[in-house]
Amino acid sequence: MSGALLAGYRVLGFDLETTGFDHRKNRIVQYALVGSDSDGSHINLQSLVNPKVNIPPETTRVHGITNDDVREMGEFSQHANEIGSMIEDSIIVGHNVLQFDWRFLEVECVRAGIETPIPRGIIDTLVLARRLKVPGRHTLGHLCARFGIEMSRAHQADADAGATLLLLWRMMQTYPDSFSGSVDDLLDSFSN
Repeated sequence: MSGALLAGYRVLGFDLETTGFDHRKNRIVQYALVGSDSDGSHINLQSLVNPKVNIPPETTRVHGITNDDVREMGEFSQHANEIGSMIEDSIIVGHNVLQFDWRFLEVECVRAGIETPIPRGIIDTLVLARRLKVPGRHTLGHLCARFGIEMSRAHQADADAGATLLLLWRMMQTYPDSFSGSVDDLLDSFSN
């Protein structure tokens, strides 16, 4: 089994960097949607975002994004339509995306006064690793190391989004029996 199961669909790795961990009070500072469209063409939508709040120094130490980096960037509402059109009817792949990234996206959409885009489905590689009982720790970094995926720029949205796509592909190769059936079977089994 390879990525052939997902052929013909827009499949996008999705990752956010934020001002903190609480989706109710913290904000998005960077997003990335990377992958391929249904025709196989490459997609790479990414940007810094002005959160309109201070980025704490301890958060900057994690992802390297400073207040100066985002000062001239548009706030989330200025990016929302483009993000929404990419996500709509796509298969979204992310690590801990259900508990972290998607919650931030939903709250930012509410703040912007728009509806959250509706993907065809979401595949969370953290959920997938747990269901497949992959040995060891299930952080993105540990799983990438286990599956031979280099992470040279961890905590940069585009690098992490791309890594989740590679991680899904490697898991599909390693556990082919878990990926038989249709795309809808896959989405039902590993989305939540």
